[in-house]
Amino acid sequence: MQARFILSRKMVLKQYELLKKLGVKTSYSFKTNREVGKILEEATDSEFSIHLLEETGMIKNKKRIWFFAQAWSKKDIGEITKKGVRKFVVDNEKDLQELLGFLAKSKITIDLALRMQFHEHRVSSGRYFAYGMPSSKVNGIISEIKDNPSISRLGVHIHRKSQNTSEWEIKSELLDSLASQSMKRINFVNLGGGLPVQYKSYTAEIMPYIFNKIKEAAAWLHEKGIEAYIEPGRFVAAPAVKLETGIIQIYSSVIVVNTSLYNCALDTLITETKMLVENELADYEKGEYYLIKGNSPTRDDIFRYKVKLKQLKVGDKIVFLNAGAYNYTTDFCGFRKLKTEIVD
Repeated sequence: MQARFILSRKMVLKQYELLKKLGVKTSYSFKTNREVGKILEEATDSEFSIHLLEETGMIKNKKRIWFFAQAWSKKDIGEITKKGVRKFVVDNEKDLQELLGFLAKSKITIDLALRMQFHEHRVSSGRYFAYGMPSSKVNGIISEIKDNPSISRLGVHIHRKSQNTSEWEIKSELLDSLASQSMKRINFVNLGGGLPVQYKSYTAEIMPYIFNKIKEAAAWLHEKGIEAYIEPGRFVAAPAVKLETGIIQIYSSVIVVNTSLYNCALDTLITETKMLVENELADYEKGEYYLIKGNSPTRDDIFRYKVKLKQLKVGDKIVFLNAGAYNYTTDFCGFRKLKTEIVD
């Protein structure tokens, strides 16, 4: 058998409906998994967070796109708006000035979100670039552009890194960050992504707490006439996909499967999220411990360092769960992207 992804349409829609019940609109982070994004466009009213011009062509209805600025020019903005995109998220003052300069010479109106930093204490947060502007800067910009006729709806976007399990005191942080005059002018707040998914090293028990905090923030914003968005990627995509692999060798409690992290699960390397294995056993159950590695020659090509399974043989399947987030490939060793089979 060849390794492949199995994408459940039913699970995509189930995860999406869980978010709708929180009283928020959804803007799916398209880069997480494009195949999931296509299902959402066909079957839901989700909007889409897009980061590259090339990806705008993958969404049929451009009015559903939020385009994230990143070191752009007025020429870039012109190309994007010609496609019909009218919603933008701006991360810094330089990109904002380019946009305002373009709008001053055009006849279009847009929706604009200003990306704002929140004070965060995240897992491995020191490794990553902090997106967004300080709240003091965002308040000043809102005051300056609040009457700009080219801006129809104005809002704030909060960036959250993936697998955020602790920073969900949204209402109190917004109260601390946004001035009362800013709250009167803005039309929406995007609460960002970061919703955690269960992996071997992460638990799902935190989700009721997170959902309650999102509902609390959304209800409070709605009372003020402000629309609330959530920006899931991993939360929708990961549970909807299984990675089906085949065992090609077993030796000394090591299982080698017929694909590589470099071919299908770079997220495991980058974020150190170890996927669950279907039918893995608890420590007290009868079975054998295995290390599961990929078929590349690199020492870090390890899907799981230690997983307890029933006794296996060459030719058996190993199925990884929550495999749908950031499952892109590289051309390392001539690898090609695995096929995705969509099932109901």
